[in-house]
Amino acid sequence: MFSQEFTIKNQTGLHARPAAQLTALCKGFPEEIRLITEKGSINPKNIIGILSAGLKKGTPITIEVKGENEQEVGNKIVAFLDGLNE
Repeated sequence: MFSQEFTIKNQTGLHARPAAQLTALCKGFPEEIRLITEKGSINPKNIIGILSAGLKKGTPITIEVKGENEQEVGNKIVAFLDGLNE
């Protein structure tokens, strides 16, 4: 299982547009993907889950991926989140 801690760095957090982009990215993978926050577990393939979690700048999350290409998928998600600059 891939597991990596990450802190949201985007000034505006994961609002509608980056949440939609993250959902589209994650839907492209068959692996099981979870974002773990202090409030619980989020399925990033569901935009409503991301938006309702209120992931603001500075929010710590753990990205977990289970499946055949978990390392590659996890790295792509980390790179996407790390690349958000608003």
